[in-house]
Amino acid sequence: MEPDHPETGRPAPTTEEIRRALRRYATEFLLLLTPDGRLIASSEAVTLGYPDDQGGRHIGEFVHPDDLPGLFEAIEQARVEGAYGRSWRSRVQRADGTWGVFEGTLIDAEGDPVLRGAVLRVREVYDDELAAGGHGTPEDPDGSDRFHSLAEALPLGILSADARGWVVFCNEAAEQILGLPASELRGRGWERAIDREDRLEVVAAAGHVVTLGVGQQVTFRVASGEGPRWAHAKFVPLGGEQRTGWIATIEDITDRRRAESELAHRATHDPLTGLPNRLLLDDRVRQACGRLRRGAEAVSVVFIDLDGFKSINDTHGHRTGDAVLVEVARRLRQVVRAADTVARFAGDEFVVVCESITDDERASLVRRLREVITAPMVVEGVRVTVDASIGVATTHDPGAAADELLVLADQQMYREKRARGER
Repeated sequence: MEPDHPETGRPAPTTEEIRRALRRYATEFLLLLTPDGRLIASSEAVTLGYPDDQGGRHIGEFVHPDDLPGLFEAIEQARVEGAYGRSWRSRVQRADGTWGVFEGTLIDAEGDPVLRGAVLRVREVYDDELAAGGHGTPEDPDGSDRFHSLAEALPLGILSADARGWVVFCNEAAEQILGLPASELRGRGWERAIDREDRLEVVAAAGHVVTLGVGQQVTFRVASGEGPRWAHAKFVPLGGEQRTGWIATIEDITDRRRAESELAHRATHDPLTGLPNRLLLDDRVRQACGRLRRGAEAVSVVFIDLDGFKSINDTHGHRTGDAVLVEVARRLRQVVRAADTVARFAGDEFVVVCESITDDERASLVRRLREVITAPMVVEGVRVTVDASIGVATTHDPGAAADELLVLADQQMYREKRARGER
């Protein structure tokens, strides 16, 4: 038994305890890696403060994301070309969350009858330029707090692949974003995480990184049964001119896409009825005329103005008036074809755009539109009726201007309104 410590009175530490404590301050150690960079063992029982149970983790999980390309390039060159002996520097995270600058060198130990792998010699250094890249502050000299905040705010998945497109490394964020465990993402498994309709585009982008040596970006849908999910990938080449593979960052942009879609819908649709507004209507008319070049028979614009609507507002209030507009919009959608557009032009005015329509079909459509509008309706507990003045403008000219067609239909509508004595 060791004698008690003369100052503390506690049992003096054993030699093994002292050695274990000293290892926490070691500035150089060795790691045994698999060909794809996974840890098998270390030369120290405690390395960077981590317990001795890190086997199976990828060396990249301890490296700052900004420094991963250099690490993966060195691993790929050693694995594919046998180019050992290259050294590089990167920021590495200790178990307590702090970052240090370390220099790593890969050594070939495949021929060793015991090791049969790659040995990574690591020593702690100080690199002014690299340390500055950690964005530390006097209050947070190693930049760990800022890095953790950024990682929490913008979680990125990381994939690394060889020249064949076989993924050899992925982090936990990539698993979460792509919806598959690491064991299924490796190799060609990552391709299965991409929606079938987008898969060819994404795989082609990754391939171009290797063949052309330039970065690629692509947005795709994730093949998930949890509803529509979107991701954005940035691919960059590894290996310089030799291009030994690529590394990709994956960002989940589902919320962003939904927000963009909602904003776009608000910008192009009427908030009361949900119908396309004037902005989208103009675009639909232009597109319809443009398709006349491909043999469509005609494009017709039907302009509808509700007669008697003002008296409903005056008698029953604007809430009832709004309910009438919503009901009219619903009825109009029911009688038009799926390819036709129903839009709210302004106030109590609506427009229907029809493509590939014959004279007989157009006359029949106008009759149906009038019938559904004039049919009595009960809204807000009140039974009301409205009538409609309808004008039609038709063109066979692919160069017809959308605003001119709308003006012609509007003028035709007013001629009918005057003939009927409506206001």
